[in-house]
Amino acid sequence: MMDNTIQIGHIEPCSHIYGPGQRFVIWVQGCTLGCKGCWNQQFWPAEGGNGKTIDELMKEINSIPDTEGITLLGGEPLQQSSMVLELIQRCQQNDLSVFLYTGYEPKEFDEIMQSCFDSSDIVVTGRYVQSLRNTSLKWRGSTNHVIHFPTQRYRGMEIIEAREIEVKIENGKIIMYGYPTEEESKLVTGD
Repeated sequence: MMDNTIQIGHIEPCSHIYGPGQRFVIWVQGCTLGCKGCWNQQFWPAEGGNGKTIDELMKEINSIPDTEGITLLGGEPLQQSSMVLELIQRCQQNDLSVFLYTGYEPKEFDEIMQSCFDSSDIVVTGRYVQSLRNTSLKWRGSTNHVIHFPTQRYRGMEIIEAREIEVKIENGKIIMYGYPTEEESKLVTGD
């Protein structure tokens, strides 16, 4: 990975389930946490995906009308913390909100990771724990995940627990986003 890029595993330019409003969702590539039962194991390897500069990402984000903000997940965004911080700051400068998912706990943050946390409007922290899986939670996959509101933007927002999924057809394939039940996942995979 070049120093001026973020390694991206996938982008969904228009989603309504990964935070408030319409969101530009970015799954970063690379994660060494290796949570058992992780939903996104395809994004674990550091190699793969596509390197994008902050300028390229901002151009893509700004090209989607009515975008309220971005959501970063993965993989593990904080394993690319310097570039993620730059992206967060650029989004905030453009009045775009930032929702950050991380498997790290705040006590594990280094200085740059802490800056990513502090600059984000909503952050979900904690490793995914398969034995605590709960698909009826809003924005979380296991009951140990904690929702934080580091900035004032959404502080005080009422969280109504509800499972949300999005189903889209992309290039003739059915893609399901969110936290589908095993039965719903089987509908897509045909298992």
